[in-house]
Amino acid sequence: MNFSARRVTLPTITPLFLQKRVIKVYNENETSRALEVPSDITARDVCQLFILKNHCIDDHSWTLYEHLPYIGIERTIEDHEPVIEVQSRWGMETESRLCFRKNYAKYEFFKKPLDFFPEHMVTVADDPNGIPNHSQLVQTFLSSSTCPEIHSYLYAKEQGKKSWKKVYFVLRRSGLYFSNKGTSKEPRHLQFFAEFSESDVYCLLAGRKMYGAPTDYGFCIKVFFFNVSSLQLVSNSLLTYLKC
Repeated sequence: MNFSARRVTLPTITPLFLQKRVIKVYNENETSRALEVPSDITARDVCQLFILKNHCIDDHSWTLYEHLPYIGIERTIEDHEPVIEVQSRWGMETESRLCFRKNYAKYEFFKKPLDFFPEHMVTVADDPNGIPNHSQLVQTFLSSSTCPEIHSYLYAKEQGKKSWKKVYFVLRRSGLYFSNKGTSKEPRHLQFFAEFSESDVYCLLAGRKMYGAPTDYGFCIKVFFFNVSSLQLVSNSLLTYLKC
């Protein structure tokens, strides 16, 4: 037998980043379109794809949303986020959707950052002059070593209780904290609430109706990965509008 004449054909292995996935995206008029896309496609790529297919004018306001109607929340998917990764976190029988629609405030933070931070809510460490100007504030947020401290009251309620009360919260680079003694920021009075490396922030769509919230404006911090100790901590802490 001539072994050199034998040829063995091995199956082609497609790298994971080249494999295709199917996504379904809803337009503003409730119509939808299913598309086969690369598994590494980002939210910005999807927006550009739908701008072309729908013959839209690209005015930099088209946005991809993650819409979770069964718990009444949604969020803007950031341009760099892999869309398939977002879908992979949904349950098998939920009504979760990807929605393609306009958000005129999508990049407003970078255009007018001072509009988002009233002077009385911002403390800039080591800055004797108080809140910085436009360019300084953006650079401060983008810096890896510094971060303005944001502080304000939020309505919150304890798990298992129906009443809401005002609680003083402090947002730092290390996470979100609440004070158990008025507006005190002393370490012994600040309780850890959440960090954002493995969390996403969602807007409430019907906070009054679904959760008895005292205002029309609320947000939810949705945690995806946590260990037993952090789960216990979150379960026993004050909750801002909604715990998922």
